[in-house]
This record gives sequence, structure tokens and C-alpha cells, in this order.
Amino acid sequence: MNAVDSSNILKGSLLALAAFFFMALFGVLTKCALRSSSFVWVSFIAYLTSTLLLTPYIANQGLNYLKSNHYQLLLGRAIFGTVASFSYTVAIHFIPIVNGTLLFNTAPIFIPLLSIVFLRAKIKQRIWLAVALGFLGIIIIIHPTEAIFTQTGNLLGLLSGICLAVAYFLMKILTNTDPGIRIIFYYLALGSVMQIPFLPFFDLPDLAGFLYAIYSGIALLLAQMLLVTAYRFAKASEIGIYQYASVIFVGFFDWVIWDQVPPALDLAGIVLVSLAGILIIRNPSSVQDLKTEER
Repeated sequence: MNAVDSSNILKGSLLALAAFFFMALFGVLTKCALRSSSFVWVSFIAYLTSTLLLTPYIANQGLNYLKSNHYQLLLGRAIFGTVASFSYTVAIHFIPIVNGTLLFNTAPIFIPLLSIVFLRAKIKQRIWLAVALGFLGIIIIIHPTEAIFTQTGNLLGLLSGICLAVAYFLMKILTNTDPGIRIIFYYLALGSVMQIPFLPFFDLPDLAGFLYAIYSGIALLLAQMLLVTAYRFAKASEIGIYQYASVIFVGFFDWVIWDQVPPALDLAGIVLVSLAGILIIRNPSSVQDLKTEER
């Protein structure tokens, strides 16, 4: 590896760390907003805030920037990405935010399975072992019992990880033809629109909830933009492992703000899932390289 490659990986790594810090901050601010506001309004305000902040950039590029040959994929990425984020938002209201964030980040574990179904890819044995390790960690975290289908928080947290995996998978296809900012804008704008029909059924947030939701939207956009920039310098297989830093960041916030420390068994599950995800991400032949480039 030459000096330029090393420098680019370092830049990508720092940007990725910053991105996942803001993703953790997004979760923490969302949880704060949920103390006095409904899930739908918090999620909608966050998405709308991100969309409005990104609109000046899109306007400067011109309407032609939004043209694509893959509107169905952009819609699919927006739907699954929004469901993932919304499921995560609801999940962290019912379960510890560390557990919810970890389940949200199980996406890499499901990507090899999607590769088999949609790409008929052949998965190496060591990746199957990593997937098994990840599922063992999930089982430890959610503590399944005969009442598993009533464990709202855990099930929604797991759903968020599955939907995020599909969103990543569609994004991989899109990044071959569409610039990252366009993908993000469609995701945020369509995500905002999709939530509008549900708003009349829920009470408006109070001022504190409204402000926290706005702040979470800012954090969400910063995370997305920093990640797009990070992948301009390095591949996902080189910096994707920092995704699990968000769990560490959230754990720190949870300890400082709410004086919460995960029990030892949950920590063991977190370690297993994180290790599994890192092993899968570090093997580029088994994971779709989610490199997002500016075109």
C-alpha cells in the first residue's frame, strides 16, 4: 500500500468515525424527543429537517441532478431505509438504546443472505460461521421466550436491521449509476412524504420534543453526508467496521445521560454481533461493497 492509499484510508476512517458518531447522536436525540412526543412526529420532523437542509444543494445543482434511470430502486431504498429508521425509533422507546442500536446495526449479518437470494452468490464457510456468530449474539440480546412475539422493542429492533440490510443492498446497486447525494435526497424526501398520512392520528409534539427532533434531523443529515464523503476515500471493507463504533458512542451517552450500563449478558451479545459484522464487512468478496461515490 502506497502513501496516498494510506492517507486516503486514514481520511476515510476519520470521516466514517465522525459519521457514526452523528448516527449515535441521532439515536440519543431521538430518544430524548420521544419522552414527550409520538414516534411518527419525531421521525417526520427529523426527516423533513434533513430534507430541507439538503434542498439548497439540490437546487444549486439544478433539477437535472434528480433525473435517474432507476426510480424504482430509489423508491425501494427510501421505503426500506425509512422503515428501518422508524422501527429503530420505536424500538429504543421500549428497550435500552444500546440494544436497539446494536440490533439496528445487524444489517451486515443479513447482507450475505440477501446476496444468496438476489445474486445467487456463493458464500464462503467462514462467512457462514460469522453469520451464525451474529445470530447467537442476537439471541443473547433479545432473550427469546415463548412470548417473543409480544417483545415489541426487540422485534422492531431486529426488523430495523433487516430493513437496513435491504436498503444497503439497493444502495449498492444504485451507486453504480447514481451519485450518493441524489440517493440520500430521495431517501429523505420520500421518507418525509411517506410519513405524512399518519400525522393526523397523533398529537403534535411539545416544544422540547419538536426541538430535539430537529436536532436529530441535523445529526441524521450530517451522518449521511460524512459517510458519503468517507466512501470517496476508502472502500466499505476498509472502513465499514467503524459502523459498530456507534454502539460504543451510544453506550457512552446512555451511561452519562441516563446512568444505564448494559448487563453482562447483553454485553456478551453485543460483542458477538459486532465481531460477526466486522468479519463480514472485512471480507469484500462476501459483502456487497457499499461504496458511495460522488459522480
